[in-house]
Amino acid sequence: MKIVVTEAMPTQSGDASNTEANIPQVVLITGAKSQLAQALLRIAANIGELALNSNANTSTNTNIPLELYALSRSQLDITDAANIAAVFDQYRPSWVINCAAYNAVDAAEHDAIEANRVNALGPELLAQQCLLSGARLLHVSSDYVFGGHTVCGIAHAAERAVCDARESGVEQHQNPDLAPNSNPNHLPRPFVELDVPEPLSAYGTSKLLGEQMLVAVLGDGATIVRTSWLYGQDGHNFVNTMLNLMRTQPSLQVIVDQIGCPTWSDALAKVIWQLVVQQCSGVFHYSAQGQCSWYEFACEIQRQALALNLLSLPVVIQPTTSANYANQALNRGISLAKRPSYSVLNSDKLRSTLVTNNTQSIPDNVEWQDWRQQLNCMLRRLS
Repeated sequence: MKIVVTEAMPTQSGDASNTEANIPQVVLITGAKSQLAQALLRIAANIGELALNSNANTSTNTNIPLELYALSRSQLDITDAANIAAVFDQYRPSWVINCAAYNAVDAAEHDAIEANRVNALGPELLAQQCLLSGARLLHVSSDYVFGGHTVCGIAHAAERAVCDARESGVEQHQNPDLAPNSNPNHLPRPFVELDVPEPLSAYGTSKLLGEQMLVAVLGDGATIVRTSWLYGQDGHNFVNTMLNLMRTQPSLQVIVDQIGCPTWSDALAKVIWQLVVQQCSGVFHYSAQGQCSWYEFACEIQRQALALNLLSLPVVIQPTTSANYANQALNRGISLAKRPSYSVLNSDKLRSTLVTNNTQSIPDNVEWQDWRQQLNCMLRRLS
């Protein structure tokens, strides 16, 4: 019972509703070149055995092998209804995992139409085709659907952090536990699935619209996973950007008053495969455990990278506020989108759901580790 990772033409798998144990069920992944799609492929190839549980909510266990196809935009354009229909007719999927997205947060402020086309219309068209064919749809969303509340404690702590660093002459903190951070008493609780979204940016708005479109079409059958601060060994992300800058720049300024939780793409991929195998539906939050600022994240990246010989020398890392960073960007002619000051996600519902429905275990529990541990796992891949 193996996932077949391939981009070849599929064999005829029959109707998507066919649940005969000897007939593979097809899983389509959109956005094949994205860092999450690459992580899904990597995890699927490493697991060795994985199959769909056709009776996830009963004591009877009928396992159905999965056959996986990852499609790039040229193969499946989620904003083209005719293309989607043709692909569904060709592959006859039982599940679709939507990794295709418009992720340029700042550019979306000036390109909201395109952001909405990809992040809202695309999921709606996929959902409509899934409804017609009987396929299930898992859609990946963002912590940036939240952020409507101003957290004064974070802003005040950020100002104190900058002032303290300047007065003490300490501009770099190798240990994140010693890095300036906001007083936990000032921080709100992590967001749960029932919290009301209040996006601050065009990007966040487009991701929320995508969620709403899915639910409007599929109702309780929709599966939505919100995640935060995603990074991995593939593609453009904060960790890879920081490593490149630390190799080429003598000093860096990193924002200290935005609090979230970094999440390793491979850990998210493991969670997604468990949701598919267990055939779960609903809205779920997933991130690593703990929380930090971008500044703390950068300091920890440098600390671990030095220990793993990914960097030869440390650089100075200075904390700065969102306002200062935005003003500096504006002086260079760059307008930045507003980000939430606090967007930590509570993953308790997801963890409880997977434990309750668990019928097949995926090796190790990296998905429930602290963000520092996940970061270490990813960096070791690079060393």
